[in-house]
Amino acid sequence: MIGNLKIDQRATFAGLVFLSCEAKREMGSDRQATTKDGQLKWEVQVLGAVRNQFGQLSNEVIKVGIVARQNPAEGIAPFTPCELGDFEVGVMEKTKKNPDGTERIVGVTVWFRATEIVLAAGAAGKAA
Repeated sequence: MIGNLKIDQRATFAGLVFLSCEAKREMGSDRQATTKDGQLKWEVQVLGAVRNQFGQLSNEVIKVGIVARQNPAEGIAPFTPCELGDFEVGVMEKTKKNPDGTERIVGVTVWFRATEIVLAAGAAGKAA
């Protein structure tokens, strides 16, 4: 099964706008989650607008994981058009053990990640 796919934002979305950025928390804790090498994990929410096969717009909130030393959306106001660096989607199988010890696939988990968030071309200024 293919695990990660790069997303062509211009071909996929009519637009992306920044909504919020929050520190990702460790499960059951108030501490910010980190990578193995100590980098901070952040959850950025963007609104993605896509057109269906009939040309109608549909909007969806997308949660995107970003690893950064500081808030990756610092200086970006909510509802500002944005782009995500190295934006990708990942798919991971959810499995469950059968009584005989074998595993079966019971679903999938889909997640998104990027290396940065920046203002879209044409938006004033640039985020750090």
